[in-house]
Amino acid sequence: MRKTAFSVVVLCFLMIVPLCAQEKKYSDYSLKGLQSYPYKASTITIEKLAFKTDLQYAYNVVYTSMDLTVSARLSIPAIPSRDIKGIVLMLRGYQNPRGYYTGKGTENPARGYLREGWAVIAPDFLGYASSSPIPSPGELHQFYSTVNAVELYRSLEQPDFRFASPVPQADRIALPENFKKITAWGHSNGGQVSLHFLEVIQKPVPTVLWAPVCIDFPDSAAHFGRSPEWASRFRETHPAQDFSLIDNLDKIAAGTPILLEQGDKDASVPKSWSDALAKAIESENDRREQAGTGKIRLRYEVYLNADHNLRPFWDKVLPGNAAFWDANP
Repeated sequence: MRKTAFSVVVLCFLMIVPLCAQEKKYSDYSLKGLQSYPYKASTITIEKLAFKTDLQYAYNVVYTSMDLTVSARLSIPAIPSRDIKGIVLMLRGYQNPRGYYTGKGTENPARGYLREGWAVIAPDFLGYASSSPIPSPGELHQFYSTVNAVELYRSLEQPDFRFASPVPQADRIALPENFKKITAWGHSNGGQVSLHFLEVIQKPVPTVLWAPVCIDFPDSAAHFGRSPEWASRFRETHPAQDFSLIDNLDKIAAGTPILLEQGDKDASVPKSWSDALAKAIESENDRREQAGTGKIRLRYEVYLNADHNLRPFWDKVLPGNAAFWDANP
């Protein structure tokens, strides 16, 4: 009987240990922790041609991040590969997992960038489409998404695209061996990830932000689903500055071009948030001027009577975004 009980205890222990190993440490995924994260590039595997039009070849792809699988939509403009200007890393805002499909949340603005000669790639992030589930604790998802974005950027620097064997030869096009330029776009929660991305990668990646969520964690998590009491408890045990977007603006590389765009009728991200971000960057630039270091190159545009998606101004916004990337090396 004692032997049986001991065996049960050992079995339970062996079952629990792997589960505990899956739990991520908050400190490892704070902005401070992510400064020293062991980022890796990976092969980008093209699993299938989702569709093709006169404008684009749209592929469903997967890559590896955090030793997990992340799916993405890769869209290549239907022009000679030598004429492709570069690739836009598109980081979407929140999408309901129910009814989600690869590319949802980015495919509409992406068409505008494809028309201007830019390829685009949009990760689904963990927990969506063909990606691995979100690790625990789930409230760190925006920091996991930052790792996903940085590792995708690293994978695009010297891209290793490979077609999966089931992809027919007729669906395979010649892909650029190198993109002339890698830029970034972030919307809403994806805008927050874009800012985290810039603070972690510390390279002057030209970045367009549409109505970014730019209040600090854990307030951002509390605002979008968790209680203020949870945020207060988090602060009692974790240094807030380690997770603070605003406190890490000094990590953004000198000369980084940022185009911040906001609609004044945005019902999801208040204009006051973008106003505060612009003011914080101005303060950071004042500090850099006194220190004799390079500034963040911020341009802030407010669209009157525009919503969270900057509608009805896409005929101006989308070509303007592409021109911004064109003009910034």
